[in-house]
Amino acid sequence: MLKPARYYLAGLAVALAALVAAELIWLPAPLKTASGMQWIEMIDWLFNLLALAPLSFAIGALLGLFRHGGWRGLSILLQLLRLVIAGLGLIGAGYVLFAPEKLFLLLVLIGAAVPLVFADMFISEILHRVRAGKAYNSGMQQGRRGKRSRKALKWLPKRSIAALLVTVVLILALVCPTGYQVTYPGMTLNMNRYAHVESGAQGGTINGVLVFDRPAVPVDWLYAKLLPLYSFEEIPEDEPPLTESYAQVILMKTDANSVAAAVAMMKAGVGDGITAEGVRVIAIIKDSPADQQLQAGDIIEQLNGQAVHSIAEMTAYMTQAVKPGDSVAVTLRRDGVIKEIEVPTKASEDEPKRPVFGISVQTELNLDIPLSVDYKRFMAHIGGPSHGAMLTLALIDQLTPGGVTHGIQVAGTGTIEEDGSIGLIGGIKQKAYAISRTDADVFFVPAELESAARSGAPELNIVPVRTIDDVLSWLKQH
Repeated sequence: MLKPARYYLAGLAVALAALVAAELIWLPAPLKTASGMQWIEMIDWLFNLLALAPLSFAIGALLGLFRHGGWRGLSILLQLLRLVIAGLGLIGAGYVLFAPEKLFLLLVLIGAAVPLVFADMFISEILHRVRAGKAYNSGMQQGRRGKRSRKALKWLPKRSIAALLVTVVLILALVCPTGYQVTYPGMTLNMNRYAHVESGAQGGTINGVLVFDRPAVPVDWLYAKLLPLYSFEEIPEDEPPLTESYAQVILMKTDANSVAAAVAMMKAGVGDGITAEGVRVIAIIKDSPADQQLQAGDIIEQLNGQAVHSIAEMTAYMTQAVKPGDSVAVTLRRDGVIKEIEVPTKASEDEPKRPVFGISVQTELNLDIPLSVDYKRFMAHIGGPSHGAMLTLALIDQLTPGGVTHGIQVAGTGTIEEDGSIGLIGGIKQKAYAISRTDADVFFVPAELESAARSGAPELNIVPVRTIDDVLSWLKQH
């Protein structure tokens, strides 16, 4: 085999191995070092090994860059091809080592390099076979030349074709969408290592837990046969694109971090927590009474002079004091300017006696976070709100003299709401199983999910809770 092809195949092997490793990345958990570094943190260092794939492409291209083929035109084309491959490989390796957060661009670069690598392998093998055939013919006796030359000039690049077929089959198995969503166990993350509040102590062990929830690929059904708690569901037709879902998850993580910080500081006696400051207009139904009157982004503060701080207050006032068809004097804040607008109402389609404007709204919250919080970024922790409760507990732990864990190895899951209540999350069976593999003394779960959690890990000490105060009370008692 030609030397450049060896490096190309090595790079392909590394890339394919990385795909398998990404899908099975949860298996080494709950591995951790004596210093407390967890497997999810080690992945950031191991990610650098992915640079071997584009670097192998670049090395193979550079080694073959000045080799000359027998056909002048193809030889020039080959050199240009190798220049492009070398450039893509070096840039890709740079992204891995110096800009790992730009993972999507890295995948694009590797994806662009792969067909060029195979093109190089095909052309190189054909040229090699042509040259070998000519050399073979020149040494044969005249009478045997015809038969031997036909055999020697079978220029079909069999090795390259075989490598291509194997690669295509593996890629289809590892990345081809199936129309299903797969959920399987994830990893733990010590929230006291993930976040640190200004002037806070180091804190004890308070593990949040991740599950993986992504579009299923064919090989997932093999994993499900070999590994526990893989579950599949059909993806709904109205499911948003993957890039949009990713952006939503990142946003939810940011919101969860902010809510957790505000609630934790209030519980620790720092700041005022979270207060409602009005009702924000998110969207307006076309041809509704509010169309052309209200705008997305408006913050409603009063109705007919009555202050409304939340959706609950707004709904209560509309139900008690307004009839369908009435107009309401809406005092709102738009771009920092206070305005008063008369907005008519209509009857709700679901409840004819209830007046509505025809808008989608959410409560506008003010989060008081007087101390800064430093959050670490981990490759395997994309986001989501389900770590909110344990993040709140960790920040309280850091701000409380002596901490709140009392040496207990704590784990838990659940969102954190503005009032300190703990909300529902998905993948509870997989999360319970992931925690059962650790040395956790307790696993806090939203009360409504207790039975489902126990079915995933019957031997685990599972404690159902409804609020962050329930968690603090249990830790104090134990």
